[in-house]
Amino acid sequence: MRTFSLLSLLFLCPAVFAGNISSQYSGDSLQKLYAELHYLREVGIEIHQKYDLKKNPDQLRFCKGEYGYISTRAKSTIGIANRLPSPHKEEYIAAGWKAYECSQCTGNIEACDAVPPALETIKAEFKEKQNATE
Repeated sequence: MRTFSLLSLLFLCPAVFAGNISSQYSGDSLQKLYAELHYLREVGIEIHQKYDLKKNPDQLRFCKGEYGYISTRAKSTIGIANRLPSPHKEEYIAAGWKAYECSQCTGNIEACDAVPPALETIKAEFKEKQNATE
């Protein structure tokens, strides 16, 4: 019985301490969010220039084969935006969703236009934080 209680303590203690861990991952930063949003927008524009699904719906298969990975990367970018402690968090999350829509084979190219204003906001916030630390 004593062995059981020691084992249960051994396994429960890390779970208790894990609750105090910050929700921000070490790699999350404004720079990473900027780079990912910029990349997703560029890929989205490339997709919509390369494939015309309205004229040729059969191209969808080729598009998904070439750019199928991008939806996972876009969802990850939304997660980065959600974890950043920023006063512009909601704007960054919305831009992440627009970048997701932009970078999908069946997405809307107009969604790509919503990303640049968020990129400018990220740049301004980064410069503001940089100036505050100097």
